[in-house]
Amino acid sequence: MITEQAIRDAISKSVDDFDVSGLGADDDFFDAGLDSLDHATVLLGIQEECGLTIPDEAVDQCRSINGILEFSRNNT
Repeated sequence: MITEQAIRDAISKSVDDFDVSGLGADDDFFDAGLDSLDHATVLLGIQEECGLTIPDEAVDQCRSINGILEFSRNNT
């Protein structure tokens, strides 16, 4: 099962010079300073690290830690 810490770890590994400790669970990644390439890299990292498959049509709902957790709960 995917956890908030696993998502934070994936963000840390995927995005250089981003302070994940200041990211709230409901904060939109784009509002927090990530761009679309960062977002894609984070989602790819989560898929590889956690074995979660995020289809293209679900990418927009996975723009926060809680969004990813909710997607995971509803699709695993």
